[in-house]
This record gives sequence, C-alpha cells and structure tokens, in this order.
Amino acid sequence: MALFELSAGAALRVLRAVGVIALAIFARGFFILYQKRIQFRRLVAKHGLDVLPHSFIFGHLISVGMAMAKHPADLNGQVSPLVLARDYPELAKDGVLYIDLWPISYQMLAVFHPDMMAQFCQENSQLKHEQVRWEFYPLTKNKDLVTTDGAQWKRWRSVFNPGFSTQNIMSLVPGFVEEVLVFKRYLEGIATTGEVVALETQGMKATCDIIGRAVLGKSLGIQTTPDSPLFKALKENIAWLIPEWAPRQWGKMIHPLRQLSTWRNNAIMRRELRSLIEEQYKNSGHIEGPKTIVNLAIRTYVKENGQTSMGDVIDPEFVDATIEHIKMFLFAGHDTTASTLSFAYYSLHENPEIIAKVRAEHDAVFGADPSQAADMISKTPALLNQLPLTLAVVRETLRMYPPVGSVRAGSPDYFLTNPETGRQYPTDNLMMFSCSYAMQRDATYWADPDTFNPERWLTKDGEPAQLRKNTWRPFELGPRSCIGQELAMTELKLILALTLRELDIVPMYAPTGERFFGALMYQAHVSGELTAHPKGGMPVIVKKRVLS
Repeated sequence: MALFELSAGAALRVLRAVGVIALAIFARGFFILYQKRIQFRRLVAKHGLDVLPHSFIFGHLISVGMAMAKHPADLNGQVSPLVLARDYPELAKDGVLYIDLWPISYQMLAVFHPDMMAQFCQENSQLKHEQVRWEFYPLTKNKDLVTTDGAQWKRWRSVFNPGFSTQNIMSLVPGFVEEVLVFKRYLEGIATTGEVVALETQGMKATCDIIGRAVLGKSLGIQTTPDSPLFKALKENIAWLIPEWAPRQWGKMIHPLRQLSTWRNNAIMRRELRSLIEEQYKNSGHIEGPKTIVNLAIRTYVKENGQTSMGDVIDPEFVDATIEHIKMFLFAGHDTTASTLSFAYYSLHENPEIIAKVRAEHDAVFGADPSQAADMISKTPALLNQLPLTLAVVRETLRMYPPVGSVRAGSPDYFLTNPETGRQYPTDNLMMFSCSYAMQRDATYWADPDTFNPERWLTKDGEPAQLRKNTWRPFELGPRSCIGQELAMTELKLILALTLRELDIVPMYAPTGERFFGALMYQAHVSGELTAHPKGGMPVIVKKRVLS
C-alpha cells in the first residue's frame, strides 16, 4: 500500500510538472502571438495600409481560408496571392498584399507588380529570408547557392558559373540525349501495357540523370536502377523538410526519427557523390572534349585559390562544399523541371492545334523521320536553337505554372515604391515574396492570362516577341536568378523534341474532377514534396502515334 501511495504521489507530481510546462509553453506562445499581432497592426496603422479583414487571434487565416475554400482543397499555397488579388482587386491594385498568417507562416508582403519585384530582386537584391535557411538546413546545412548570401555566395557562384554557361551546356547535350532516350523507352513501354502512371515520377528520375550528366559527366542510373540509393535518400530527405508550420507539418516537427533519418540519408548521398567528385578531380587535368560542371568548377576553384596547378589530393573543403551544392542542384533541378514538363504535356494535349504546329516544326528541322532526331541533335546540338515554337511552349508553360517564387528579408529602412503612384510600402519584419505566379497571371501585363497561348511569344514572322520588361520571371531575375535555367530550358526542349512526334501523352483526370481556373491539372500540394506539383503527379496513359 505504501508503495502504491508513493507511486501515485510520484505520478501526480509528474502530471503537475507536465501541466506547468504545458502552461508555460502556452503562455509563451500567446505572448509571441500578441507581439506579432500588435507589430502587424502598428505597421498597418502607421503607414495607412489597406489590408484584408484582420483578426487579432487568427490574423488573416480566416480571410485567406475563406478565399481558398472556393477552390480545390489540395491547391498549392503559392497560388494564394493570385486568388486573393482576384477576390480583393481594390486591395491588390498597387501590386502588393500584406498577409498575416502567423503562426502558420511568416508575416508576408506579397508582391506581384513586376517593377516592384525588380526593386528587391534586381536593382537592390535583398538578403534571403531566414525561412529559406531554416527550411533547407537539414538537406545542405546551408552550404548551397540557394541559402547563402554575401561573400560566400559570390565565391561559389563564380566557381560554378562557367559550367552552367550556355556554351558549356550545349556541349553536354549528347550525354543528355542518352538519358532522354531512356525516358522515351519508358514511355514506349507504358504505351505497350496501356497502364495509367504518374508521369512526373519518371520525369523526376530522368531529370536527375540529366543533371548527373551535366554535373558529373556520367549517368547516375536513377531511371534504370530500382530503388536507387541516391534518389531514394534525396526524396526521403525532401519529404522531411518543413516549408511551413501548418498542422499537416506538425507530425514531422515532433517525429523522433526525423534527425536520424536525415543524417542517414545525407550520409548515403555523401557516399554516392564523393567518389564521383574525386573521379572528376583525377581526370580533370586531361579531359578532352566537353567539360562537366564539376570539372570546370575544380579549375575555377584552383585558380581562385592562387594555385598554378592541381595537387595530387583534392581539397576537402571543395569536396564538402560541392556535395552540398550538388544536393541542391538535384533537388531544385529534378523537381521543377519534371513539373514543368508535365504541365507542358498537359497543355499541349489540351490544345491539339498547337501540338500539331510544334510537330510540324520538328519535321521541318529534323526531317520527317522522328527516329533520326536523336542522332542529329547529338551531332549538332545547335539545332535545338532552331525551334522557336517549342521554346515558346516552354516559356508559356513556365508563365502559367512557375514552380516557385523568391523570398527575401524586409528591414526597417527598406521600402518598395509603386512606380505609377509613387506610394511607398514598408517591409519591416516581413518576408517579401516575389509572386511570379500571381504576376504572370495578371491581365494588366498579359492578354488572356489563363489561356495557354505560346504564340504570344512570337511575332507574325516567327521571331521572338518583345514583352514588357520584368514580367517573365519563373527563374527569378537579377544576380540571384537560378543558375540552372539554361540547363532546364535545354532539357525541356530536348525532351519535347524527342517524344512529341512518336507518342501521345494523354492525361487521365476525371472530366468531372475539380478545376482551378478551368483546368483539371493545377499546381497542387503533394505529400512528401516541397514545391508545387501537378495534381496527382499527372496520371497519364501513353499511345504510340501512327506516322504516315
């Protein structure tokens, strides 16, 4: 009995301690909420800002929730500024919206005026917001081009710039062709079985292999290796990343195995990549022909460190940093390029007159026999530059479905100025969000913005059209623009050139399914992924075309 009383007493003390801790956490959380709401309301009052209906308890969660509730539940959050701008046109007329979603997300200044976006991304490039570093730390320890700033970023950007140049990317196209042919054979196999597949999944594997060719000069074998250790570790670590503090992320935040799993996956990626980097180093002094991104990075790194030649042993600092950079290249490149490819296939299928013109363009450049195109491109990669309509399709897809936007840190003494009205907008304690999706769907800058119209990019004589400055920014503009944009554009043109004439990619969405601005396929939140992805991974069947 005494033992029971002692145990009961101990249990009661534990419960009391837990209760005190829980109360302290709640009190701390409420105090921070109070500070955040007061801070936001003072900013609004001081500068006379017009904002959405604002609750002291919920901020703009109710206003935004009601606006988003009119659309599919899985709609990706990056489209919310567009939804709000169309629901509240008077508030959005200057191209900005102040949005308070704390504690789900940082308090935000959403910007979708092209010249105001240019102010903090191009004219006076602001520092990346802390959210970016917090989000990607488990993947790269913030040793990559996306999360770094200042001298560190400048140093490594200069190291990798030569490899991502247009000239160098074109020299690597023959290797890309081999990977695209693997992807094409996969599609042909699906056409034989008639099964429905999520196209984006294989697209991500294909783009990873192409990135491997560009960065390391060899296939990573992800398309042909079931459960590739490198790809599996990459995808698992992406799934552990936390882009926001919404309830759907809470399980990951407190999961006891999150730290162990990310450590294990990083170790796997490090093991897989280290040997490939060391191989590049050993061969870098006597490589003939095209140079990989890492090979050129090694040469630039050696030169910038004042060395006249490469030593027998590779610099450990270079290896460590390059591994983290490659992980980010793989994440950013495979994810966004595969998504764009899926939206391009969908948009072309929905517009048969456009795909017919694209196929005719391919016939004109490569000849009537599609089977010859791969060899022709391998021998003369510059042929990809003779496809203005194909390029226009890629650009229009990226206009309608930009994968991500850039976020920068506001500060007390930094203001954005609307060029038409001259009004200044404060950025203090705010995350500035360059909303490419909202701006690239704005009728102020684009005729029929929700219509897929690649020919808007061409004049009547087929030459590139001159569009308004600063209005096309899927890769962002300015010094922090995506280093891999030339690689991505080349990949997309190449894949379309080698698949469209022989295969029909048929989306398999239910005709009665939910739509977003008329489209069955839209940018959705997909479990385990970080950025916007096509709904359901784009379920398709593939049909072989009968060629005359």
